[in-house]
Amino acid sequence: MTSPHYIVGAYASLPADRDEQSLYYALLGEQVWIDGAELPYPGDLADPAARGVLARNVPEHWKYNTVTLIPGTMQRVGADADFGLASPDPDGRRAALAFARHAHDAIADFADSRGSNDVAYLEIHSAPTSRADAAAMRQSVEELLTWDWCGTALVIEHCDAYVKGQPPEKGFLSLDEEIDVCGSTGIGLTINWGRSCLEVRDPAAPEAHVRKAAAAGVLTGLMFSGASSQATEFGGVWADGHLPMWPDEPASLMNAERIASCVQCALECPTLAYLGAKVCVPASDSLPARMDRLARIREASDLERFGVMGRAV
Repeated sequence: MTSPHYIVGAYASLPADRDEQSLYYALLGEQVWIDGAELPYPGDLADPAARGVLARNVPEHWKYNTVTLIPGTMQRVGADADFGLASPDPDGRRAALAFARHAHDAIADFADSRGSNDVAYLEIHSAPTSRADAAAMRQSVEELLTWDWCGTALVIEHCDAYVKGQPPEKGFLSLDEEIDVCGSTGIGLTINWGRSCLEVRDPAAPEAHVRKAAAAGVLTGLMFSGASSQATEFGGVWADGHLPMWPDEPASLMNAERIASCVQCALECPTLAYLGAKVCVPASDSLPARMDRLARIREASDLERFGVMGRAV
């Protein structure tokens, strides 16, 4: 068995200083276990000047970067409750497709700056909150698939589903609905540990979600961010705060045993393409300390124990 690619959501642990950001990417680029970054959109990708700097900062040998639309999606949902690829409102769905078009163009420009399209996946989401419609999501995905993505593959990143009577963080489609959309359109699905955990308020939920997506043959990615039933410096109770693993964050429900168990389940799915880690860090962390928090999650995956062979570097 060959190892899936490993990506890091470096933007969550990125220092504020621009020069330090360049140094952080350089440090991460020295780690042979990292194959790419999860890049937020809009973020630097949306600004032509910043996008050029980002294209230079992201290590040249990282060919499996992933772009996530969740930051811009949530910004727009906050301003317009009808916004989303799964919106039953035609104007809201059109607005989400227009937003995706902007991301498409940014990815193309990013590729031009680097001389190759090094964005392997685009993570899309089934907004809006509490009103998402599976048929509308399917229609949007079908339209997105008619665009020329120059090799970038679409994946639905599962966020917490809307649960009646429970305050949502995202409140999008259920996992079953998203699996059905993936199955009917031929795209993949990514599970985020923390978002599945906070949806069900149970640290056993992420593994159950991984098993379900794997059984359906649609599991493409598995990202590790922590969650907690307690308030922390990274957010409130059951917040989508990208907590580090326990014991880096004592309140985190994501520990080495749970990480390894999820990875073992994910590796049973032949469609699995990437694993990854994305955590927030204290502002006082040094660059090596930031990297170490990501490395400990990678180490907890214990891929060698599952008979996974490393790739040549």
